[in-house]
Amino acid sequence: MCKRLGKCMTAKNVIVQVVSTTISIKIVLLTLLLVTGCANSGVKSSPYQKDKELVVLAHGLGRSDWAMWRLEQRLEGANYRVCTLDYATIGESIDRVLTETSKQIDACLQNASKAHFVGHSLGGLVIRAYLQQNKDILTKQNVGEIVLMGTPNKGSELADYLSDSWLMKIGGEISSALVTGENSLGHNLEELDVNLGIIAGTKPSNLTREYFIGPNDGLVSVESTKLKSMSDFIKIEVTHTQMRYNLEVAEQTIHFLKHGEFKH
Repeated sequence: MCKRLGKCMTAKNVIVQVVSTTISIKIVLLTLLLVTGCANSGVKSSPYQKDKELVVLAHGLGRSDWAMWRLEQRLEGANYRVCTLDYATIGESIDRVLTETSKQIDACLQNASKAHFVGHSLGGLVIRAYLQQNKDILTKQNVGEIVLMGTPNKGSELADYLSDSWLMKIGGEISSALVTGENSLGHNLEELDVNLGIIAGTKPSNLTREYFIGPNDGLVSVESTKLKSMSDFIKIEVTHTQMRYNLEVAEQTIHFLKHGEFKH
């Protein structure tokens, strides 16, 4: 028996809050997986114009080409021709995702005199994997700048927390590959000699704050986005999801594509 009822109630409230938060996270993540996990395979491309440079745009886990619509518009407004990938991720194997996206990127690059790459989250890993598997295009084709936004190059601590959960079983092999350590997809990709700019978000989420030690965007830590081979790096106060719609992120992305560096 507790001597002070108030203390008992406080402890009980803390336990209830912790359990409730954990359940909320899983419900939110599951909802996101179910609602956004289905994507039609294919690419959406701006009309071909010889005088415009191409940007290949890749979305992240559980998303579709629609998730990149705002950034796509801003890139087109900056006089780029944009080819946006659209691929399924939830429940998929790593090989299937990389095979499908490789075909789509090949289609995007047809007739392109110069091509840049922009990837959000998992989309950045997809781009890295493609360039690693097709190193010949780095010499045969005029590959320009590459921008990775919120990409878990060293994995995600949140994925570590969920690694043994039923959510990861639903998510499939590609979702499980977003953990940190040696099993991380990003860890097993080579660092390439390309002009690479990385954008990291620093606005955390109250739902996931406790699973990170340092600055993060709610899903990926700032430290995880970094690569030794990056040419430039910038942090922006934005969440992982907001990154795709944020004006400053778009402006910095366009600045890097045009000048090979961010505006500091």
